[in-house]
Amino acid sequence: MKTAFCALVALASLLPVDAWAQLARRGALLLQEDFQRHATYTKERLPVQPGWQVRVAHGLWSRTPDGVRSTWEKGHSPVLVYEGEFNDVIIEVDFRFQAVPGQWAACRVSATNPVLFPRGYAASVWANVDFKSRGRGFLIENDVWDGPITRVAYKKADYVPDTWYTLRLELVGNQAVAECNGIRATGTHDVFGIPKTTIWLATGQSPHDLRNLRVYAAERNPDGAQKAETKP
Repeated sequence: MKTAFCALVALASLLPVDAWAQLARRGALLLQEDFQRHATYTKERLPVQPGWQVRVAHGLWSRTPDGVRSTWEKGHSPVLVYEGEFNDVIIEVDFRFQAVPGQWAACRVSATNPVLFPRGYAASVWANVDFKSRGRGFLIENDVWDGPITRVAYKKADYVPDTWYTLRLELVGNQAVAECNGIRATGTHDVFGIPKTTIWLATGQSPHDLRNLRVYAAERNPDGAQKAETKP
C-alpha cells in the first residue's frame, strides 16, 4: 500500500499544470492578441478587435517578431493598457526580460475598473525579479496608488533572464489564483469581483518582451481551489 501511494505521489508531481483543476474553467475567448497589429503603440487608443482597444500609459512599446517589447527611458516603468469589458476572467501572457545593470525587472498584470476603483488596481499579480518596492518573487495584491497596498498572497520565486515564462491570473468573484513557472498563489479581496474594463501590462526598466496575450471569460470550477491548494 505504501509503495502504491508513493507511486501515485510521484506521478502527480509530473503532471502538467493543466492537469490540475483550476479555480476557473475557460469560457469564451474575449481577446487574442499576438501584438502584430501595430508596429508601435501610442498614447492614443488603437483598435485591437471588436470591443477592445490599446494605448500606452508609460514607456515605449514596439512590435517584435515574437510579440512586443517594452523600452524604458525615464520616469515610470513601461505600461501598456488594454480596454474592454469583462468580469470573471482568466488572463494569460508570456514574458521574458533582459538583465541590465541598474535597471530592475518584473512583469505585472493588473485588472481594474477606473470608474469603480479609481486611483488603483483592483487585482494585480507580480512576477518580481528585483523591484525593491515589492517582495521579490510571486505575489497577488490590491494596489491603491495613493493609499495602502494590500498583499493578498506571496510565494518565493526566482526568474532568470532571456527565458520565456507564462503568467496566468484567474479572477472569479472575490477569489484569485495566479500561477507562473510552477508557483501558485491564491487569495481573496473584496474588490476582486468588480466589473472590469482594463488590463494593465507592466514591465520593469530593463527590456521586456511579451507575447501570446489571451483573455477568457471564466466559469467557476467548484473544486478547483481546493485541488490547487493540495497539489503536491
